[in-house]
Amino acid sequence: MKLTTSEYHGLFSERGSGISEAETLKRFFWLWTIKEAYTKALGLGLGFAFRRVEYDIGENVVRVDKEIALGWRFTKFMLTDENDLYQGVVAEYIGGATIEIIDEMGSRNCVSPWKAVPFVETVLHELDDGE
Repeated sequence: MKLTTSEYHGLFSERGSGISEAETLKRFFWLWTIKEAYTKALGLGLGFAFRRVEYDIGENVVRVDKEIALGWRFTKFMLTDENDLYQGVVAEYIGGATIEIIDEMGSRNCVSPWKAVPFVETVLHELDDGE
């Protein structure tokens, strides 16, 4: 993944100022998941140059081509599964002249974890009912 200069400095220059390795890793995953969520919402995925998307953790803002990504909502969430921790982001274009970055870490209502087989069975059943 290509980091912007600002992202790189935000991750590595603060290491000397008391930010733990675990916090640095968590910040890296926020950078990655926001970039990935945005490009997937565009329908481009990894075909979009990640360096064009910048997440400024300090200011809590997303920029695309150095401009604030107005009209977008980014919902950050974390899930735990036994001893594993997962970070994720949902990116939605909602229109308008603002940007929203929502922190849903304290809410269990934003995302429901599913096991793969029951999820597929539920979806297939719902699709059959729709015909």
